Amino acid sequence: MMSHGPLAEYVTFSGTLLEYDLASEKAQAAFEGAFSVLRFREQCDAVDLPLLVGLDFEWKPDKAGSDNPIALMQFACWDTVLLLRTVGAAELPGWLRAFLESGEEILKVVASFDLADKRKLKNSFGWDFEEQAVKASYWDIAELAGAQGLPQGMLKMAQYFELPLQKLKSVGTSNWSAELTLEQRRYAADDAFFQLYLLGRLLPSARSDSRSMQASWSAIREELERNIKKVDNSKYKANFMALRAVLLDAVHQLSRALGAGGCTDLNQLKQFQAIQVALAQQTGPVVQLNAQFLRQNSDLVVCFYRDGRLHVRVRSEGSDSEDQEEEVLETEELILKVQELLVAYKPPIGKKPSALREVLWVPARAILSKSQIASLESCRSDCIETSYDSEDGLLLRLARHPRAPDDHKHLELSVHSLSELSQIDPAEAKSRLTADEKFMQSWSRLRVVEANSDEERAITRSLRARIRILTDAQLLANRLSGVGVQWRVARDCLEQVTWYRQLLGEHLARGAEKADELEECFSEIVRTWPNVEVSKKRKRRNEPLCSTGTKRRTREPEPKSL
Repeated sequence: MMSHGPLAEYVTFSGTLLEYDLASEKAQAAFEGAFSVLRFREQCDAVDLPLLVGLDFEWKPDKAGSDNPIALMQFACWDTVLLLRTVGAAELPGWLRAFLESGEEILKVVASFDLADKRKLKNSFGWDFEEQAVKASYWDIAELAGAQGLPQGMLKMAQYFELPLQKLKSVGTSNWSAELTLEQRRYAADDAFFQLYLLGRLLPSARSDSRSMQASWSAIREELERNIKKVDNSKYKANFMALRAVLLDAVHQLSRALGAGGCTDLNQLKQFQAIQVALAQQTGPVVQLNAQFLRQNSDLVVCFYRDGRLHVRVRSEGSDSEDQEEEVLETEELILKVQELLVAYKPPIGKKPSALREVLWVPARAILSKSQIASLESCRSDCIETSYDSEDGLLLRLARHPRAPDDHKHLELSVHSLSELSQIDPAEAKSRLTADEKFMQSWSRLRVVEANSDEERAITRSLRARIRILTDAQLLANRLSGVGVQWRVARDCLEQVTWYRQLLGEHLARGAEKADELEECFSEIVRTWPNVEVSKKRKRRNEPLCSTGTKRRTREPEPKSL
């Protein structure tokens, strides 16, 4: 079993680490120099004792019935580890076959060396263990441990002997056919070296025919232990766990946001506020939010590529515990709950809220359990709008705030105000207001804001602005009645006169009524009508009296009543 995260303290091989391609001219010399029986006996004062060599293999993980060849062979003695890359090799050179086929003067120490490894050797290089190997020269520490009732997996075996090895699953299951990373080199070296070291912890209770092996291991024990380094990894682990603590929530929220399609990606994760805080607070060795980190947390999330980008989703949401324990709500209670959840909803990544925030479409799965979604789909309410997306499923949008102001009262007050100021019949005033697109757009937003909030006050100012424009449009139309100008034409003109808009803005912002300037503005419009592009009374000499602009509209999902 391999851990998903780093250890606070671990041991690693610190001796000489060599790496060569099998095809390299230097590979044979490096191998024979490091794993020489003569060197062992001279350096370790071990006359007539067998040389012990740790042996392991790595290959690209087999998926969907594939049978990938061995990509890396690892060899370890008391002070050296050799990584031999075998990518593209169809057969083994004679010097390497001679090592694998050697007798008991060289004992090969393996771990869980089973049929899969032997089959890989045959399929990769045509070398048949059953026919060509001297079986007595291969010692499997998993078999030795099993015979003593000890854990047979290397990691658990090391834990039993209080030897903290760091075997990250993300590294063990990585692509060994590609150029090796620093993490892969360390992982591969530790595997071969600590197989050799663990042998000695098992030998005192091993078979009776292991006396020469015990003597060999005793001869190299001091050198083995000298090449074991303890690493204080506590700061890195703290940073790792702090980032891991917010990862699942970030992926969960981002995967449920509008347009997520049930997953997120690295760029979005880096924008998530809690992730940014965790990264900013790191001290000591930095943990990067990258593909490797995500793979190290494969117990929480699943990574996959789509459209050339690395995507992430929650590994398994399992059974919905809320569904099992939540109280069954009546229709009215459920609708009210959904309203409150829509009011409180904030996109995981989004722009800073404006004074009058946009009413968002929200995926139902972002705020409700599966059972609540099923119950909601059978309800009917004018408080919530719904739509459907092929990737995001049921979408919800607030149609009425649970504490919305009285929009009809606002309309009555607006009709009364326009009627009084324009001196027109109330029915005509209501007709003009309800036909005014900008007035109705602002008025309709009253349904989705809270009473006595800043948002309601902002909408009220917009309504007052429209009433003032319609009032002044009537006054201007009266001044231009001789040339048959209707109030609608006068309104369209006023909306484009920069001078007038400035006066209106000052009036609404500070309540300052500038009757004299307004009269000047009206007189200038009347004097130059219908050519109102030029005016000597405009605020800036190089600015035309009229200005126009267009706004781009975005397309939204087609709503329907729930």
